[in-house]
Amino acid sequence: MEGGALNTMLIRLEHNGRIIHEISSGALAGELVIGRSHACAWPVPKEETVCSSQHAALYLKGRHAWLKDLGSTNGTFHNGKRIAKKRLAVGDKISIGNCVLCVEQERGGDSTAHSELQVLSGKGRGQRKPLVPPVFTIGSDPGANLVFLDMLVSRRHAEVLIKEDGSCWVRDLGSKNGTTVNGMPLRDDKERLLKDGDRIAISHLEVEFHDGAIKRSNQQVWLRIGILAATLVAGLSAYGLYQHMRPSAESFLREARRLAAEEAFTEASAMVEKASTARRASAKQVTIEELRRLLGVWQNTVSVWSRAQRALTEERWTQVSRDLGMLQASKKEAWEWNEQAAAQKEAMAAAKVAVDAYLRSEASLGRDAVSFADLSGDHDGVRQALEGLGQTPPAYLEPLRAALAKIERRQAALLGESGRLEQALDTLAQERPPYAEVRQALAQAQASSEPLLKRRAESLAPALTALADCAERLEAAMRQVGDLAVQQALAAEIPLPSADACALEPRVSQARQTLEKRIALLKAKGGQLLMLFGDVEKRIGREGEQPACLQAFEDEAVRAKMFACDVLEQPLPKRSRKEPVSAYDRLLGVEEFYTYLSAYPEPVDPAMVADLPFVSLLTQAREAVQKIEALQAFVRQPENAWMLGPVLQAQMARLDAVLARRDALVKTMAAKAESDASRAGLIAGGIAARLSTRPGGVPIKALAPEAWVAAELKRLRTDLLRLNDQYTLAAPAKQIEIRSQILAGGLPGDSLVRRMWAFRDAATGGPPRTAP
Repeated sequence: MEGGALNTMLIRLEHNGRIIHEISSGALAGELVIGRSHACAWPVPKEETVCSSQHAALYLKGRHAWLKDLGSTNGTFHNGKRIAKKRLAVGDKISIGNCVLCVEQERGGDSTAHSELQVLSGKGRGQRKPLVPPVFTIGSDPGANLVFLDMLVSRRHAEVLIKEDGSCWVRDLGSKNGTTVNGMPLRDDKERLLKDGDRIAISHLEVEFHDGAIKRSNQQVWLRIGILAATLVAGLSAYGLYQHMRPSAESFLREARRLAAEEAFTEASAMVEKASTARRASAKQVTIEELRRLLGVWQNTVSVWSRAQRALTEERWTQVSRDLGMLQASKKEAWEWNEQAAAQKEAMAAAKVAVDAYLRSEASLGRDAVSFADLSGDHDGVRQALEGLGQTPPAYLEPLRAALAKIERRQAALLGESGRLEQALDTLAQERPPYAEVRQALAQAQASSEPLLKRRAESLAPALTALADCAERLEAAMRQVGDLAVQQALAAEIPLPSADACALEPRVSQARQTLEKRIALLKAKGGQLLMLFGDVEKRIGREGEQPACLQAFEDEAVRAKMFACDVLEQPLPKRSRKEPVSAYDRLLGVEEFYTYLSAYPEPVDPAMVADLPFVSLLTQAREAVQKIEALQAFVRQPENAWMLGPVLQAQMARLDAVLARRDALVKTMAAKAESDASRAGLIAGGIAARLSTRPGGVPIKALAPEAWVAAELKRLRTDLLRLNDQYTLAAPAKQIEIRSQILAGGLPGDSLVRRMWAFRDAATGGPPRTAP
């Protein structure tokens, strides 16, 4: 290892004139890698495409800082020459892609002068806080060295570390709202070297760093100038004549500026050297040194800009991007050798934008996959770059303009072809996408001459084809449901592609989810339809508009027997009988009909009729109507419209006709109930109430059928009870007369009627015989 003290320098990395990283050479430990990879200690911005993933590395060797290239694709350059490694020196500017590594002398402090922070915002605005070693803390904690009582400032927000060499380093302490230096956020627990004038934002509150070393340096300069001025005054009289006869430094400086304006920098430098020994040179020493420095800067700018123009002419785009990146990082003074230099800087900036747009687009088109949005964004960038170059650019920009125009045409064509595929993919958001159109757009993309589009189409083809096949099978199963081949539809195999196969494109993945939901809906809704239609089919079959349960009520002869209560002509039937004994019994059921009527206006407890031996045609008709209405309500829900195929539509029309017959029968019965005050009218009203499935039904004498039946039955039973009371006290002959009245006016299921029925059977051995 070499001996001697470490030559401490400030090393910083700039991109487009913005400082992105910096470090003191004395703080280097191990290798500090620079590149596009997020694993690098100094990652470059994501828009930087010329840098390699691991491009170069800083390291210490002995007492010197070195930079080495890590086998990068586009190389590392110093003064236009590619380098493998270099020992860093003050004044170095090294190109790393579009970034520039700058090396400056680091100014340290002594024990008597402290750097300080000046508060720029908040209640303490204007305060100056000296940075006393070793640590200066900032936060809302009252114990901090600089306290900001603000809700957005953390208790321990940030700290400044004052090293032994006087350098100051700031780091964030994991604050909630972050810390920035000159607008650049600090990463957690990463230190950043501060330079004079740096602005530090503690959340939204700003402080400015003042380097104590610079203040002392300024004092020493003024001291030296004072001493120099005194010396000049003392010797002025002795050398006055000699100085008067020699050319003045100002005249050489004017000539140097004129030559620099003509870009004759070698001759201008010679004039500056003459100025340094000319008359009154001591008074112009600062100006001479500044012009000498500027001539070097200008000459380097012109040299690099000329090299970039040659590279533009030769279409060496990577070299162009590197040179223009270095020029873009230069300060404003680098473009001030004449009045035309500013225009050249604008041309350089436009060229840099255009080259970056070209390289970015070329890189995108060379990738295995690129999104439509990225492709569109690259195309916009190329178009803007072409507009920036204008219709008649300088000759050195013509190759770039031609390259941009060529790649713009390719992008436009690719966007047009990709647009058709993208539009087809957008349709996948629909509930029932047009998969035939999607297949067609996919086939066109697969046949494209553009490798990028073809690769994208090939990657999407398996999932899209499987989804289209699945959709076709689903549509076929849905048509089977509409044709009432529901069991076949439910048994159909409808395989979906795997979720992983569809994960490449969010719209494809969403389409798979939609199909999955539709398949589940088919199974669920199809199962419901199978059950509901099965209930209807079991009661009235698949054909005909005159189910037997309703047709019996439309037969006038049968209906006459029912209204006449023909069951009373038979012996009192047993409750345990298995078959009806008359038309009345078959249509209404002796016990069943009276149970329902006596419960009105309240509904009947099903347990009350559960033990009856058979179900009347009236109850069968009511159940059939209820099942029909339930089926129709289900099928005619808006979300079930897809079910209405030809067969199911025909069934709905048939069932509408059945309900229309029911409605006509209810109206007929309600009309008879209103016009007939006898037992037959009550029976008709009961039938109307039983067949009315909607609350209220067809009104009878302005009352709901149930309410009218309840009132009428109460009136009838009042008469029957009065006759029954008379029967108990009457003579035998009178009892026979009263018994006949009760049998002629009461309902067969009434307990009073059944009692008289039994008395009659016991007295006569059976029902009364009718005359032949």
